Amino acid sequence: MTEYVLGNESDVAGFPLTENMSKFVDKLPIELSNTINKISQNKGGVWIVGGAVRDASMGFIPSDIDLATDLRPEKLLSIFPDAIETGLSFGTITIKSGNYLFQTTTLRTDGVYLDNRRPESVEWNLSLNEDLKRRDFTINSMAIDVARRLYYDPNNGIKDIENKIIRCVGNPEKRINEDALRILRAYRFLGQINTNNWKLEDSLSKVIINNSYLIGDLAKERIWQELIKILNSKKSQEIISLMIRDKILNVIFGWKYVETSKLLSALDSKQDLDYISLFVLVNYQLEKNSIIDLCKTLKLSKKDSKSIIFTSQMARLIPQNDLRYLRLYRHLIGTRWRQILSLSKIFDQHDMIDFHNFSKQSYFTKIIHEIENLPPLECQEQLIDGKWLMATTNIEQGQKLGRLKEWLYRIQIENDLKSISEIEEILATLQWQNSDFNSWPRMSLE
Repeated sequence: MTEYVLGNESDVAGFPLTENMSKFVDKLPIELSNTINKISQNKGGVWIVGGAVRDASMGFIPSDIDLATDLRPEKLLSIFPDAIETGLSFGTITIKSGNYLFQTTTLRTDGVYLDNRRPESVEWNLSLNEDLKRRDFTINSMAIDVARRLYYDPNNGIKDIENKIIRCVGNPEKRINEDALRILRAYRFLGQINTNNWKLEDSLSKVIINNSYLIGDLAKERIWQELIKILNSKKSQEIISLMIRDKILNVIFGWKYVETSKLLSALDSKQDLDYISLFVLVNYQLEKNSIIDLCKTLKLSKKDSKSIIFTSQMARLIPQNDLRYLRLYRHLIGTRWRQILSLSKIFDQHDMIDFHNFSKQSYFTKIIHEIENLPPLECQEQLIDGKWLMATTNIEQGQKLGRLKEWLYRIQIENDLKSISEIEEILATLQWQNSDFNSWPRMSLE
């Protein structure tokens, strides 16, 4: 077992580590142990804080470990000269140790919040108790002294973990008005914690509903960072349903007069949707241009925007139950085909989209089954290139050549061709010499 140097003591009473916390501390990486000892050797107090303590207390392995210390940032930088100045004005640096990065923040109290996001000023202090008081939720306001094997919980976070309650530290009205992002963080923790039946404390829930308009002042990137975590959680549909009922999504998505009964019914169906499909489902009433505008408003990445727009459009199609078509469908949609068909099935089941009098959920189930049993294509890439086609047809480089090449590629996929000789045979049967190339089939499902 690693030997630890005793650092400065806390100003709050500690308790012996719980069994889960002890297991966590016993398995700390040597890189973290070295960092803790180095701070203690330089006459500092150092504690593991935040989400790592919360997760450890529940028996989960924390993904990140943050530290708090009573040493000032300039002192930390002299001890760890290669540290990253992550947020120096707020007392935060990131200490490098081996392959690990440990975000380390000087104990502080926060000044007035003027922008509903960050304090106007901070003051360093030597009080762990005061530092824990400034944190968002009780379950995140605990600390561990590794050397003394004690934990500190002045805000009763352990009790709230036992009762599965998300509760603000202190006055929820004050906490939410300090930082409106805490509204989304509260919902995120409901879905992030790997146990069921968590709920928002009653007064916090009321404050969130009454102050939801504050979300509109947050940076769009910050909103999406939290929302994508909610959409990716194991309880995403349950959390999104709650956010709809609390009218949080009205603010995020700019909803004004949206009828939500069909959407809530669809979310209750517990389908296995990824965050892209769930985003599309929640915004099912939007047409293509409106989806594009929403992605721009939320400042989504090009990759996410493209996938959302594509999924939204493809989920509105009714695939033909034809072998050739299904080969093309799978090829063009790629790995998202199952997500898209599941979404189409939900749209149909809950009458969310007009499929032009088509309504047969079993049909989509059958299409999913057909594609599942479809053998892989012999050749995914196009067998011929432009040079071969120019030499074979004497068509000069240009739009006509490109359209004929595209037509042949579609035929290759539809018929699962595997040799150039097969392409030659097909080409001989096509009426390409005297027909208008604008009328030729494209590599498309629409």
